[in-house]
Amino acid sequence: MARILVVDDERKIRRQIATLLGESGHEVDQAERVEPALEMLQGCLYHLLITDVRLPDRSGIELFKEARALQPSMAVVVITAYGSVEDAVEAMRLGAFDYIQKPFQLEALRLVVEHALSVAALKAEHQYMLDERSGPELVGSSPAMAHIRELIAAAATQPSTVLLTGESGTGKELVAEAVHHHSGKGNRPLVRVNCPAIPTELFESELFGHMKGAFTGAFESRRGKFELADGGTLFLDEISEIPLTLQSKLLRVLEERRFTRVGGVNEIQVNLRVIAATNRDLERAVLEKRFRQDLYYRLNIFPIHIPPLRERLEDIPELADHLLRRIATQYHMPCAGVTEEALAPLRSYAWPGNVRELRNVLERGLLLSRGAPIELDHLPGELAGEEDNEAALSDGAGLNEQVEEFRRRLITETLVRCGWRKKDAARELGLSPRALSHYITKYALDRRRR
Repeated sequence: MARILVVDDERKIRRQIATLLGESGHEVDQAERVEPALEMLQGCLYHLLITDVRLPDRSGIELFKEARALQPSMAVVVITAYGSVEDAVEAMRLGAFDYIQKPFQLEALRLVVEHALSVAALKAEHQYMLDERSGPELVGSSPAMAHIRELIAAAATQPSTVLLTGESGTGKELVAEAVHHHSGKGNRPLVRVNCPAIPTELFESELFGHMKGAFTGAFESRRGKFELADGGTLFLDEISEIPLTLQSKLLRVLEERRFTRVGGVNEIQVNLRVIAATNRDLERAVLEKRFRQDLYYRLNIFPIHIPPLRERLEDIPELADHLLRRIATQYHMPCAGVTEEALAPLRSYAWPGNVRELRNVLERGLLLSRGAPIELDHLPGELAGEEDNEAALSDGAGLNEQVEEFRRRLITETLVRCGWRKKDAARELGLSPRALSHYITKYALDRRRR
C-alpha cells in the first residue's frame, strides 16, 4: 500500500482517481490548489504525487519543484490538458516519472501509477543495498559509541580474535560486521553461527563438517562453518552456549587453525578471523566450571564491551531517526520521524531489550502512523507508563535486579500477546527458541497462571 496525494481543481477527477487507487489498496489524500497541497506535503510523507499542471492559485510545475525539495524520493506523475504537452515536457525534464493527458482512461492512469510505485520501490531497494555494501553504520555521538569506534578501528588492523560482550540486543552482531568490514574482508565471507540454536549433538558437525556415513543421517559429506569462513570471518554468537565437551577442540582450532571433519582423517587448514560474542558473564562461567578457562583466555585477546542503551540515552534521537529510515525503506513506506512529545519517553525509558527493543517499538509506531510522524499514542503503553513501571520496582533494587524484572515483564507480555506461541514470541523478542525456553524456566513462567 502506498500513500498518494492527488492535486486537481476538478472535484470529479480527484474523486475518480481517489476511488480508483483506493480500490487498489492505496491511501489517497486530495487537494484542489497548490498551497494546501504544500501544507499536506510538509505534514506527511508520500510515495507519489499526482498533480495537474494547471491549478487555480499557482502552476503545477511550481508545486512539483517545491514538492521535490520537500520530499526528494517521492515519485511524481503530472496530468496535462490536450495541447499543453510543453508543460509535460518541462515536468519530465525536472524529473517527473511520467505524464498523462486529459481526457484519460482510468485504467491507463492506474497502470502509470503502479509502474511509478514499482520503480520507486526498486530505487529504494537499490539504495538500501548500496548502504549495506558501504559497511555497517554504527549510530550515535555519545562518548561510549566514540570509544567503540576506536576499538573497532584498532581491532581491524590485526587478525586477533575479538570477544564482544554486552546484553542481548545491544548490537554485538553489528560491531562484528564492522570489524569484518574494516579489516578489508568486506568481499570475503562473514559466516554467522547462532550457538544456542544448534542441538548439542550436532555442534561438532556444524562447526567442523562431517564425512559421508560419519553418523546416522550423514548421507553426504558436508563442510562446516570453519571451512565456509576460510579467508574471511567466523562469528560465533553466544559462545557461552557451546557444550563443554566441545570446548577443548574449539581451543585447538583457535590456536592452530587446523581441524578434522567428523569421521574424517585429513586435517584441514584455514585462515580466518574469529569473533565471538556473549551476553553472559564468562568469568563467572569459568569459576562455575561451565566454561574452560584456557578457552576464555584464548577468546579474550581483544575484548570489546558494548554498553546497554540505557547508558547512552543521548544517542536515542539519532538512533531512532536511523532505524526509522531503514524500517521505512524495508517496507517501502514514507517516514516523517518522531514528534518531540513521543521522543521524550523514548529518551527516558530503561530499554531492557536495548536497540532491538527500540527498533521493534519504532516499527510498530511506523505501521500505526502510516508514514505520518509517530505520536505518543503510537507507542506501547509501557513507555507512556514508565514512571509507574519504575515505581513498581523496589527503590533499593540494584540495576541487575531492575534489568531482570524488565526482562521478565517483557518476555511475559510478549508471550501473552503471541498467544504463548513460543516460536512467534522468540522471533519478536529477537531470541532463539532455546534461549526463550531458558528464560521461561528461569522466571518460572506458566501459561496456566495467567
